[in-house]
Amino acid sequence: MNDLIKGIVINSIDYKENDAIITILTSEYGKVALYVKGYKKITSKNVYATQLFDYSSFLFDYNPNKSIQILKSANLLKQFSNIKTDYEKIAVASVICEIANAVEDNIYDLIFEALTKLNDTEQSYLVLNVYLVMMLNLLGISPYVDGCVNCGKTNNIESISIKEGGFICSYCNIEFNDERFDIDFLKNFRIINKASFEVFDKLLTLNLNNFKLTDILIQILINYSGIYLKSYQSLINLNS
Repeated sequence: MNDLIKGIVINSIDYKENDAIITILTSEYGKVALYVKGYKKITSKNVYATQLFDYSSFLFDYNPNKSIQILKSANLLKQFSNIKTDYEKIAVASVICEIANAVEDNIYDLIFEALTKLNDTEQSYLVLNVYLVMMLNLLGISPYVDGCVNCGKTNNIESISIKEGGFICSYCNIEFNDERFDIDFLKNFRIINKASFEVFDKLLTLNLNNFKLTDILIQILINYSGIYLKSYQSLINLNS
């Protein structure tokens, strides 16, 4: 009774005329769907604590036998205001949250760290790239970047194959005919795939705030996980 749980709003769906069903990610229960009455009303006592990306405390009676819980009240703890005033950061945060909503694993700590980093830095794509790499690792679908994924050779690497899931050497690429990249880009792709938020400050000095890296990582995620990312179109539009 009267569970007071901290969580991050990762999804919101309009319901009826003024209500909504939001999904929060919590440390204790993982994903929780909450019915929010009067969500669209400015006079609602919960309106400023239940918006997408909000980190809030939520009061409800948790019942594991129910798919949707009834929200009693919510109190905003952190708004991530720098995200909400920057269109690029909104687009990046939307991708981060959509992935979190699609996977079964409870990645509460990872989401909180990713949104915090996104809020505090100007290198939005670096944050997303590190997050994507950590998600690929969690899902067991990380690309192979220690040599050619097809033959194992470590020299003459020239491409990255989405289909094969890793580096491709010049010899094997005669067959695959994947896009060729310069050596600096390939080095950066390997570096980012070895990265985590634990070394984030060191990554800031490198050339890893790169949408092309993002695009390849997301294509690998989609290809091997089957996750469909509706929110990714906004990032594509920003970079077209």
